[in-house]
Amino acid sequence: MITKIKLNNFKAFQEAEFDIAPLTLITGINGMGKSTVIQSLLLLKQSYEIEYLQTQRKVDLSNDYINLETAENLCYAMSGDDDKKVGVAITMSNADTHKWEIDASKPSEKILGCNYWGNNHIETLALFSKDFIFLDAERWGPRETYYKKEKRSYNTKLGIQGELTPAYIVNAISYNEQIGVNELKHPSLIKSTELYENLNAWMSDIMNLPLKAKVAELDESRIQLSYNIEGGKGTSYSALQVGFGLTFCLPIVVAVLCAKKGDLIIVENPEAHLHPAAQSRLGGLLAMVAKYGVQVIIETHSEHIINGVRLAVLKKAIEPNEVVINFFSTNIDGGIFKPSHGNIRIQQDGELTEWPVHFFDQAELDFIELLRLKAGK
Repeated sequence: MITKIKLNNFKAFQEAEFDIAPLTLITGINGMGKSTVIQSLLLLKQSYEIEYLQTQRKVDLSNDYINLETAENLCYAMSGDDDKKVGVAITMSNADTHKWEIDASKPSEKILGCNYWGNNHIETLALFSKDFIFLDAERWGPRETYYKKEKRSYNTKLGIQGELTPAYIVNAISYNEQIGVNELKHPSLIKSTELYENLNAWMSDIMNLPLKAKVAELDESRIQLSYNIEGGKGTSYSALQVGFGLTFCLPIVVAVLCAKKGDLIIVENPEAHLHPAAQSRLGGLLAMVAKYGVQVIIETHSEHIINGVRLAVLKKAIEPNEVVINFFSTNIDGGIFKPSHGNIRIQQDGELTEWPVHFFDQAELDFIELLRLKAGK
C-alpha cells in the first residue's frame, strides 16, 4: 500500500508530503490542492497505460484520466527559471520508494521527459494494476441506455466516469462473479457471496429502500439500467425515473464489492446527489473495505461521509490507525494565499484529534449567526 506521497513544484505545492492510509479522506477549502494529490497519481497512471512511463521515461499531461494541459500549468507557478523540475515520490508500506522527476522547462509542451529512481518494479504497484479503479467526480448519471464500450484510449473496468458499470453488472451476473472480499458479505445474506446479490443488499441499505438494480442487454452494444423498488407501482423504473443518487452511487458500491485485497480505489465526491443518511452509510461501507486490505482514497466535501467513517471506527469496523484525514486550508505568506494542509486522525471513541478552522464548521457558524440576528430584533 501507499503510505506517503511527496510532491515538489507540482501545481499548488512547492514542496509537500501527505500521509496515506488504508483509508484516506482528502477534504478542505476549494482551490487549495485537494485534487492535486490525486492528479499526481493519475498522471503516472495514464503515462503508464501508454507505456511512456516504463519504456520512454516520459509523462503525458493530457489523456483519458486527467488533462493537466501543459508544463506551465503543471509546474509550481512561483518556481524560478532554474527550478523547473516537478517531483512525484511514492513510499510504500514495505519502505520502497518510487520517485519521478519531470522536466517542465518547456512551458507549452504536453509530453515531458522524466527520470526515475527506485527498484524499477513499478508494475507491482496497485496504481498500475488492471484492477485499479478511479471514479471521477463527473460521473455518468441516469441514461436511457449504456454502452458496453466507450471511446477512450484506455479505461477502467467500471469506466472512469462509472459509465461501464451496467456492462460490468451484466458480466458479473453471467459469470456468477463473487465479491472480492468475503468479509463484505451483506449480513442479510446467509451464505451468498455473489456480487450481484450483495450489490442489491448494500444498495438497499445505503438508500434505505428495498430496491434491486436490473440490467438488460438490448443488443450487442447497448444495456438498459432500471430499478425495482418493492412496493412501488409497476414492475421496474428506468434509471431516468429514479433520480441521480442511485446511479451515482451504484459504481462506488460495485467498486467496493469487486475489489480484492491489495487493490486501489480512488473516488472523487462519493456523496454526490445522496441524502445525508445515505452518505453516512456509504462512508461506513468504504471504511469496511479498507479494513480488509483494499486501499481507498476519497476526495470529499461531505461531513456525513466523514461521520460515517467515524462511526465505523467506533464500531470497530476499521482501526483508528487505518484512517487519515488530509485537511487543506489557506495560509497567507507575504500577502499571498498559499495552500496548507495537516492531518486529522480519528480516535477509538470516534472523536477527532483536532477540529481546525473551516473544517466542517459552517453549520455551527450559521446557527450562531441566526441566534445573533434573532437576538438583535
